[in-house]
Amino acid sequence: MSARFFLFLILLCSFGKQSIAQVRRKGVTPLQRGSRPSNPNKKADFSVDQFRGKWQEYERVDRDSNLVVPFTDSIQLAFGDSSQVRTRISVSNAVSMNGLAEIDDDNNLTVASDEYTVKSFAKNEMVLDDNEKYIHRLRRVDMFWYESLGKLSVKQDDYSNSVSVPIKSVMGKWSVYRREAKPGAINNNMQLIKYLNILTKTNDSTATGDITFYQGQSAQQLPCTVSLSGGNIKITAGQNSWNYLVKQADGINFIFGNDGILYFSKSN
Repeated sequence: MSARFFLFLILLCSFGKQSIAQVRRKGVTPLQRGSRPSNPNKKADFSVDQFRGKWQEYERVDRDSNLVVPFTDSIQLAFGDSSQVRTRISVSNAVSMNGLAEIDDDNNLTVASDEYTVKSFAKNEMVLDDNEKYIHRLRRVDMFWYESLGKLSVKQDDYSNSVSVPIKSVMGKWSVYRREAKPGAINNNMQLIKYLNILTKTNDSTATGDITFYQGQSAQQLPCTVSLSGGNIKITAGQNSWNYLVKQADGINFIFGNDGILYFSKSN
C-alpha cells in the first residue's frame, strides 16, 4: 500500500477517537460518550424542558459519609428556552457561563461545561450527583440569593432587644444565609450553625429536630432539642449547646444571636 493510504488510515482512526471524546467537569472522573451501543428503546427519565427556570443549591452532602457539609460555592442554574442554560458557581462571584443543556439516556445532565447525574427530580426540587465528592440538592427559586441582596424582607432595625414568641413560630427547616459578627467574635474553635431543623413539638416551649454546624473545616449533623423561655432560645445537641436571644421569628425569617454574633435564616 502507498504511504498516502497509510496516512489516510491514521487520520481516520484519529477522527474516530474524537467521536468518543470524554465530557467532563473539572475534577470529575470523565464519562465515556459513544463507547457503548445506543439502545433506541431506552430514554432518559427526565427532559431539559422540565428544568426550565432558576435553581439554587441549598444543601450539599458528602457522598462517602452521607453528612451535610458547609459550602460557599453555591451552584446556580438558569434554564431558558431552546435548551440554553446559564451557570454560576458562587453567590458572590459574578462570573457566569452560558451554554447548552443536554441529558442522555443515563440521566447524565450536561450544563455548559459541567456535568452531573440527575438522581431525582420533582416539580420544585432536584438532586444532582457530581460523580466525585458530593450530592447537590437544588430548589427552584424565583430569584437567586445574589439577586435578592439588598431586597431581603428581613427588617434592618435594631436587634438589641429580644422578642418572646411561641414555639410554633420557630418550627420549620431553617437555613442560615448570613451572619453578622463583631470583630474577633468568630474563631476556629467556635461552632457555627448552618442549618436548624425544628421539626417536632414536644410541649408549649420545647421541640426536637436536628442541627448542622461546623467548626473550622469539620461539619456535624446531630439530633437536637430546642427550648424557648421568654426571648431566650437554647439549642442542645449531645454535649454541645447554644444559648441565644430570639430577635425575629415570623414563620419566614428567623433571626437569633447574642452580642457577638447574629444569625439570619430563612425557611426552606
